[in-house]
This record gives sequence, structure tokens and C-alpha cells, in this order.
Amino acid sequence: MELRKALILTAWGWTIFSLSGCLGLSPMHESRKERVSTSPAVPAPPQTDQQKFRLQGGVFSISTEGLLYFVDLMNRSIVHRVNLQNMGEEEEFINLEDWLKQRDGERFQIDDLWLDHEGRLLLAESSTGKILRISQDARKLENLADSYDGYRFSQIKGLVGSRTGEIFVGSPHAATLYRIDTVKGKINVLNEDLVRSSDLAVDSSGSRLLVAESDPNRIVVYDLDHNDSIHLGWTLIDFPNQEDRPQSLTFLRTPKDHLMVLLGDGSKLQVYHLARGRVVHTQNLPFLARRVRIHKNWIYLQAEDYIVRKKVPQSLLQGRARKKP
Repeated sequence: MELRKALILTAWGWTIFSLSGCLGLSPMHESRKERVSTSPAVPAPPQTDQQKFRLQGGVFSISTEGLLYFVDLMNRSIVHRVNLQNMGEEEEFINLEDWLKQRDGERFQIDDLWLDHEGRLLLAESSTGKILRISQDARKLENLADSYDGYRFSQIKGLVGSRTGEIFVGSPHAATLYRIDTVKGKINVLNEDLVRSSDLAVDSSGSRLLVAESDPNRIVVYDLDHNDSIHLGWTLIDFPNQEDRPQSLTFLRTPKDHLMVLLGDGSKLQVYHLARGRVVHTQNLPFLARRVRIHKNWIYLQAEDYIVRKKVPQSLLQGRARKKP
């Protein structure tokens, strides 16, 4: 097999993608399977679904119950909430100015949001470096962490957790991933190698952390063993094209082993079948997006100053996405 051809290897049931012929390394035994299909899929035509849902807001997260939380565009200390089930009126959920004291000359800047399995909102605020957890009724606010080894957290890109109570925080300026154990009240560095995160995701088993990194362009995996040791990540997907910067990523829960990645300037979505090692769907967007999340059968996208949604392609829902010519 020629080096310039794409290869795939299996690792724990997933496939390592090498779109350039340069293989990522996994710490486990690897076996050669078949060639990866890297032929670009035909872009799907623009859908009208996005016209039916348009919410003015910034970074967002969605609970399993269908509550969408998003940051106010004009005042990034405010988080709003809307119920996707009945599309009722949006409401102000919390304003950090009512809880925290601002330093002179600084404004609160909420960088990221994530909701845990109990429906509590976690947010990363960059001016104080705080990782905060807020109860469902917004009456209790906890500061989980704000620094490591005496250095305050700065800009956060990537905030996610697992059902075991661990929280993962990406700090691209420090090229570091932090793991916060909310049960033991401990914080430590996860990554042995340097990684500049754009977004984070945890798989359904809670045993793997996926990191979208833009320098270099790749998806990195960290296998979680729930101890305090540092880990060396391994490359799941390598993007040789400099324009294909992975900005955001999210899992399709049905069918499993499907990963959706927002690429480049935010105008392209790709779906990867991780077990088969194939790109099974590619779609060009009529706007530039910054974040992608999936809830039910909808793809939610954060654009410059609004949030829209598109239907998940039926072929993916049925688990029979076909390879495009």
C-alpha cells in the first residue's frame, strides 16, 4: 500500500484516521484493516430548518431535558435559558454581576458552558479564571477552581465533564488540559504533551476525552483511567490541509461511534464513522459557525451573533450513511 494512500488502524474499536498518509500512534496494539475513504462528500443543499429557529446569543450548551443555555451578546456576564420543548420565552438565568465582584476596568467574560447529568450549569469565566457550578434554580453558586499551581486560568476553550464528577478544562494559551475532581476537590494537569484546544468532548462511556486542536490540525484522544497521572494523547484524526482547522466537535448518540466536526472557517461539517474509519457525511454551511452541538435529531450551530439549527440527515439517523463519490 502506498504511503500517500490513506490508512486506518484500529484501537479499542475505533479507527485512527490518517488523511495524509502519516499515521498517528496509539499506545495499544494496532492492526491494519482497510483504506479510509477520503473522497469529499457532495455538499448537501441549504436547508430551510435554520429559518425556523434563530436565537440571538453566543456560546451555548443544551441539557438532556432540552434546556438551552446561552451567553448574552451585549453583556457576557449574563446567561439566558430557553426551553426547546415548547419554545417558550427566553429568561435570564444568572448574571454574574449579582454574585461576583469585578476588578477595576474589567468586565466578566464567560468563555464556555457545559451542563452536567444533574442539570447543573458549569461555566468558565476568563477575567477571574473561575470555573463555576450553578444549581438548576440558580440559587447556589460554587467555585470549583480558578487557578493551578498559583497561576490563574486565562482564556478557556473547552469545558466538559463526565458522570464520575470529573471536569475537563482546556487552556490553549497554556497548551494545557486540566482535570478537576469535584468529589475529592483536587485539580491536576491531564496532558503530558502540549495541546492547544479548540473544543472538548467525552464519549458515551466516559472513558475517552477528545480534543479538537488547531495547531496542528488534529483530533487528539486521551484515555481516562480516573487517577492523577498525566497522559500522553494519541491522534485519532489528522488533517493535512491547513485550511481544515477543527473548531468544534460533538458526538451523535444515535448511531454511536459517529463524530461530527466543524472545520476550517466554520463553513464545513464532516461526520466520521469511528469504527469503520470513514468520512460518511460532508456538508457546506451557508454561514460561518463557531460551535456545533446535537440534541435529539437537531444540529445546533453558533454563528457570529445567533444560534440556528438544522435537521440531522436522515441517512445518519438510520445508521446507513453512504459513501459519496
